[in-house]
Amino acid sequence: MGALTTGQMSYILDEVVSAVLINEFAQLPNIFGSVYNIKTSSKARERSSSVGGLGQFSEKVELQSPDEEGVTQQYQKTFNHTPFAKTVAVSRELVDDEEWSWFQGLGEQLSMAASRTMETQAAGLFNDAFAGATYTGADGAALCADAHTNVDGGNSQDNKGTSAISNASIKAARTAMRKFTDYEGEKIAVTPNTLIVPTDLEQDAWEQINSMGKPGTANNDANFNQNRWQLIVWDYLTDDDNWFMVDMMLARLHLLWYMRSGLELYGDGDLFAGKRRIGAYFRKSNGFVDWRWCYGNDV
Repeated sequence: MGALTTGQMSYILDEVVSAVLINEFAQLPNIFGSVYNIKTSSKARERSSSVGGLGQFSEKVELQSPDEEGVTQQYQKTFNHTPFAKTVAVSRELVDDEEWSWFQGLGEQLSMAASRTMETQAAGLFNDAFAGATYTGADGAALCADAHTNVDGGNSQDNKGTSAISNASIKAARTAMRKFTDYEGEKIAVTPNTLIVPTDLEQDAWEQINSMGKPGTANNDANFNQNRWQLIVWDYLTDDDNWFMVDMMLARLHLLWYMRSGLELYGDGDLFAGKRRIGAYFRKSNGFVDWRWCYGNDV
């Protein structure tokens, strides 16, 4: 039997691990892919900006030019991409002994580690929603804040509550979101349709939005919330009581995940050293531009 070369070692090992890594990752369930608008990027960073809203149309007088309205630039948001990686050392002896099941397991573990990292990063925005220590919007405030303002400091609005999830608090959050206005104070189309809750609130939330009768009462009142909401239970939310109401259509415009480099395999090493290092890498950024797609309760 001929000698096993460095090139053969890297090919055998990398191909086995890579095939399992990509296949396993594609099949793993994830939440962030259904919450964020995932985009590709070919630049070092991505920028987004917002402009002030426009007032209502005015009547046009025959043979006269219509009224002209100026547009005010509001805020700019920059998404800086961050790299993530994990490396594992593999011994020469594992390759000699053809421990292919071990290599397959390595691919599975790398894919699960990558998935956990992405989920943690994605949910981190919601875990930071009330503090704004890491994630802030274009206006510089936390996702859910008592005072979102314009560039000129006007039109202060609030998308933060403190109520535990209930029929009444769902009504309060929905009503508040329907009253959001744009930078000019004009009504906008906000249609909340999703509740995002941690594991501990799964049953409570389900009962509030699926019971035929109004939860917690002995009357025969119909439950207004029945079948009106999509429920997302996210195990990576760290507070057991906080919950969020979301307009998913608006979220697709403002809650962004840029994948600068997709999940990929890398490796180096040689037979003389007796080991090969193999690992996986991706580079991404995530954040939000405008806040009007969300109402959060910091219970």
